[in-house]
Amino acid sequence: MERQYFYYIIFFLLLHHSDAQVGINTSNPAAALHINNISDNEKNGIILPQLDEFPVTMTADQDSMMIYITGNGSVNKGYWFYEHASGWRKLIDSTSAESLQMYRNPKFPDGMKGIQPVTHDLKTGGYSVPAGKNLYITSLYNSRNIGNMIVLDNTTSLSFTLISNTEASYTFPTFNNPILVGQNDLLGGTFVFNGFLVDATVDPIYTFSSYTVPANKIFIYLTSNNNSSSLPIAEIRIGATAVTQSGTNNSRSGNVEALAMPLFIDAGETINNMQSGSTMNGYLIDK
Repeated sequence: MERQYFYYIIFFLLLHHSDAQVGINTSNPAAALHINNISDNEKNGIILPQLDEFPVTMTADQDSMMIYITGNGSVNKGYWFYEHASGWRKLIDSTSAESLQMYRNPKFPDGMKGIQPVTHDLKTGGYSVPAGKNLYITSLYNSRNIGNMIVLDNTTSLSFTLISNTEASYTFPTFNNPILVGQNDLLGGTFVFNGFLVDATVDPIYTFSSYTVPANKIFIYLTSNNNSSSLPIAEIRIGATAVTQSGTNNSRSGNVEALAMPLFIDAGETINNMQSGSTMNGYLIDK
């Protein structure tokens, strides 16, 4: 009965004070919702909704929503929050081993904890990256004389060519950094790819030959593709300064090397791949 009265009180407060501050166990709330403890026991705090899987339908109205995933389904256990522009993101303790691992290698910023290996032949059908995951492609193969791999960006509805080749002697793409594909994005093409899925904590970026980094972000450039098979070498500039000249994903021979390590571009700076028709791939992190 006491619990029933408690729910009535909460409903009354929310109904009649929706435009004011609400206090529970306090008559002087210091925020829109202020819950004060009543004793030092295990019943203090807030328990979030516990789900086995992500909710099926999400809209901009659910931006900033947080849930707790139990680990009993296909999604890894932990706290997750929703951003409509990028999807589900896992909340990671900055002092945990998981977080330290995440920042250890800029090639794999989501870390390696709980990875799920993936091999898929795109000639048999497209591949959609699951919600809450990022896909790291580390190997590609195509036994045919020509091939390509295209990603359809779910947030922009634009397609980007991540791998292309038109040379009979070239069936093994050469790239040193992984190709990073974001959640809910769709891959198509003629390659067999191998890599892994991992919980998404960064936002993959696909962009054409020029990209200006948003405020309060850093862009980590991983790979690029140039649709022209005769020009597998690209000069890359940050602003007006040439910083490297490297092979692209469709380089044709062993003497053309792709970028060995990522490039780092600060907020407000513009990175340019000087070969027209090229596509760049990388990710954003907060400053």
